[in-house]
Amino acid sequence: MKRFLLLLLGWWGIGGLAQAARPTVRADSLRQLLAVSRPDTNRVNLLVLLAWDQTDYNPLAAITYGQRSRRLAHALGFRRGECRSLLMLGWAFLRSGNYPTAVQSQVEARRLAEQIHYRGGLGHADNGLGFAHLEQQSPRLALQYFFRAMQQAEAIPDSALLTPILGNIGYAYLHLGQLDSARYYTERGYQLDLQQHDWHSEIGDLALLGDIAARQGQEPAARTYYRRAIDRARGMPVSYALCQAWLGLARLARQHGQPEPALRYAGRALHVSQQGGYAKGVLEASNYLAGQYATLGDSARAYAHLRRATGIRDSLFSLNRRVQVQALNFSEELRQQAMAQEGEQAAARLRQQLLLGALAVLGATTGIGYLILSRRHLRRVAELALERQRLERRYSGEMLQIEEKERRRVGADLHDGVGQLLSAARMNLAALQQRLPLVEPLHQELLTTAITTVDESVREIRSISHGLTPVALMEHGLPVALRELLTRLGQSVPGLRAELHLPGPTGPRLELTVETLVFRIAQEALQNVVKHARATAVTVVLERTARELTLRVQDNGRGFVVAAPADHSGLGMHNLRRRARYLNARLRLESAAGRGTTLTLAVPLMTVGRK
Repeated sequence: MKRFLLLLLGWWGIGGLAQAARPTVRADSLRQLLAVSRPDTNRVNLLVLLAWDQTDYNPLAAITYGQRSRRLAHALGFRRGECRSLLMLGWAFLRSGNYPTAVQSQVEARRLAEQIHYRGGLGHADNGLGFAHLEQQSPRLALQYFFRAMQQAEAIPDSALLTPILGNIGYAYLHLGQLDSARYYTERGYQLDLQQHDWHSEIGDLALLGDIAARQGQEPAARTYYRRAIDRARGMPVSYALCQAWLGLARLARQHGQPEPALRYAGRALHVSQQGGYAKGVLEASNYLAGQYATLGDSARAYAHLRRATGIRDSLFSLNRRVQVQALNFSEELRQQAMAQEGEQAAARLRQQLLLGALAVLGATTGIGYLILSRRHLRRVAELALERQRLERRYSGEMLQIEEKERRRVGADLHDGVGQLLSAARMNLAALQQRLPLVEPLHQELLTTAITTVDESVREIRSISHGLTPVALMEHGLPVALRELLTRLGQSVPGLRAELHLPGPTGPRLELTVETLVFRIAQEALQNVVKHARATAVTVVLERTARELTLRVQDNGRGFVVAAPADHSGLGMHNLRRRARYLNARLRLESAAGRGTTLTLAVPLMTVGRK
C-alpha cells in the first residue's frame, strides 16, 4: 500500500497539490486503502487525496475529509501534512462559495508553511488566495498573489505548480479586459500543460483561450479552441470546462443570428453539467436557455429552464447553509488549537517566570524585574483576548450579512424572474379564454382552472419573496414588519389566531442590522410554532424601554420538555443563538408538555452594534 500511495503523491508534482488525480484513481480505491491504513502520515495523505477528488463535485464531503486529515496531522505533529490539509480545505471552501473561510484557511496554511520553510506550500497558498479574490471580483488584488505564487514556483523550481498559476494570471487579465496579457500568460500555461501532461489544466486553458479569442473578435480561432477543449475532455471528469466551451459556442452562434445551434450548444452545456454534478454550470446553462427561449417567445420552455435554475439556486443556498455550519466548526477548531498552543506557551513562560522568581529572592532588583515582566505579560494576554473577541464578533457579523444578502437575492430572483413569467402566462391564458367560442364550456372551465392555479402560484411566490426580503422592515421598521408577518401567517394557516401587542411607545427606529436580526428571530420562532406546536393562537409582544428591547413569542400549543442548552442541536435553535450572541442579547425558552411555549429575547440597547 505504501508504494501505491507514493505513486499517488507523485502525481501532485514537487509542490504537492498542483495536479488532480487521474480519472483511473477514483474515490472507491482511495476509500479501500483508507479502510486498511493505520493512523499515521500515510492516512493523512490518503485523506487529502480523497478531499481533492471530491472538491469540484461534492465540496461538503471534501471539507469533511480535509478536516479529518488536518486533525490527524496535527495530532501526529506532521506539520507539512497539516499545511496540505489546510490548503485543500481552502480550495473546498472556495468551490462551495464560502470565500471568508477559504481565505482564512489559506492564510493559516501560509503561516504554517513559513514556519516549516515549505516553499511549495507558500506558492499554493498564494495561488489559492489570488483565486479567492478573483472570484470576489478583485482581479488586481488577485494578480498580486498570483505573481507572488509564480515567483515562488520559479524559485524552487516547480513546473507542476507553475502550470495552473499561469492560467489563473491569464484569467485575471481577462477580467480586467487586458486581452493581450491574458493570451500571453494563458498560452504559456498551455505549453506547460502539454509538457507536464496536466490534462486538467490543459482543458481549462483551452476553454479560456476560446473566451479570449471570442473577446478579441477572432471567432474562427475561438471555435477551434472550444472544439479542442471539448474533444480533449471526452471521457474526463471536467464538466466545468466543458460547460464553458459549449456556452462559448452558443454565444458565437447567437451573435451570428443562429438560434437553433445556440440552443443546441447550450443544451449540451446543460447536459454535461448535469452529468458531472456541476451545479453552477446547470445554473448558467439554464439561465442562458431561459433567456433564449424567452427571446423566441417560447414561454413554456423558458419557464421550465427558469424553474430548473431556481431549483439549483435553492440547492446551492441549502449547500451554503451546511457549509457555513462546517465553516463555523472549522473556525472554532482553529481557535481552540490556537488557544491550546497559547496555553502551552503560557505554561512554558510560567515555568520560566517561576525560575526567575526563585532567583529574585537573591536580590530586590531581580524581584522588581519579575513583577514588571508579569504585569506586561498579563496586559498582553488581556489585549489578545479582547482582540480575539473582536475578530470573532466581526466574523459572525460578516456571516450574518452574507446570509441576509443571499436571502434578499433569492427573494428578488423569485419576484422578478418566476413571478414575471407566471404573470405573462396568466395574461396569455386570459387572452385565450376571451377568444374561445362561448359554445365550448368545457374549454372555458379548464382555462378558468388554469388561470386560478397560476394566480395561486403568483401569490405563493410573492409570499415567499416577501418572507425572504421584508420590504416593510426596510421601509417602515420592525413593528410594521412584525404586524405584516403575523397577518400573512394568520391568512396562510387556517385556524391560527396571530396577534401583535406593542405596550408603550415604539420610539425611534433602531439600526437596520438590529431590526433585521430581531425580525429573523421572530420569523424563526413563528416557523417553529407552525411546524411543531399545533397551536390555535400565537401572540407576539414587542416592548421597548430606554435600555432594552424585549421580544416575546408565546403560543398555546402542545409544548415540550426543555432540555439543557447543549442538547438543542437543531439548526433553527443554532441560528437563534448565533443571532442573539451577535446582539449581546439574552435568549430564554420556557415550555412544558401541554402548556405551550414562550420564547423571550432581551436586547440591551446601550451595547447593540458595538464592535
